[in-house]
Amino acid sequence: MKKTNIIPTASVLIALVCAALLFINWNPEALFQSDDPPVSRNDIEQNSTADFTGSPAGADISQLNGAEDFEETNFEVEYVTVEPVGIVPTGVSSLKPWVSHYNTHTYKGRTTTGSRRAEVRTSSFDLLGNYLPYYLLELPDHTYILAQIPQKSVKAIEQGESVTLPIGQKIGMTDTARNHLSAICEEYEADMDGVFYAFDSEWQEEHHSTLLLVRFGVAALLWFVLAVGLTLAGWKLFKSKEG
Repeated sequence: MKKTNIIPTASVLIALVCAALLFINWNPEALFQSDDPPVSRNDIEQNSTADFTGSPAGADISQLNGAEDFEETNFEVEYVTVEPVGIVPTGVSSLKPWVSHYNTHTYKGRTTTGSRRAEVRTSSFDLLGNYLPYYLLELPDHTYILAQIPQKSVKAIEQGESVTLPIGQKIGMTDTARNHLSAICEEYEADMDGVFYAFDSEWQEEHHSTLLLVRFGVAALLWFVLAVGLTLAGWKLFKSKEG
């Protein structure tokens, strides 16, 4: 293959890899989320029908100091938060509650239902961002609980920052998830009777498609800019060496 053909081909491939990494790893949620004030217990009491899961936690929201506190938390009723001191990836993810259980295909204006998506997966590769990872949160007393929390919080904890998680509730899990998580929960002596869930599912459902389109658009733009830039730079370098 001639050098003049190798340069654009290599440039396109390098740009494609960079764009794919951006698409997979970048979460643009911060571009759409407003800085809401912390929610207090009084706010919850005055709006008993509202769902505050995923909202910033005020100072008077009950804190989990250990796994025993979480065991005593009622399912999908009590609002709690936690300041974890560590986090452990489990390698297990569950289908996001706001994502359809079935793949759909649209052709000439007609939408058909395709195959059923897996409820649980153990692969870290999630191109479309349809799955929520399970983590083991290390609580202040160094016990562990299962949790599904925003990636922004995950990264902050991994970097050793002091983080107060969004308001969460205790939810259950499927038998499939339980089977996949049993080994690591046994290793860390974590109870499997519930999961600390800290997502605003309604907001996530409303913005899911938009976030996917933004990721795709920015990744496509990066691919184009890099491919053109690398090609031009390669040709310039090639000509300078020939000259």
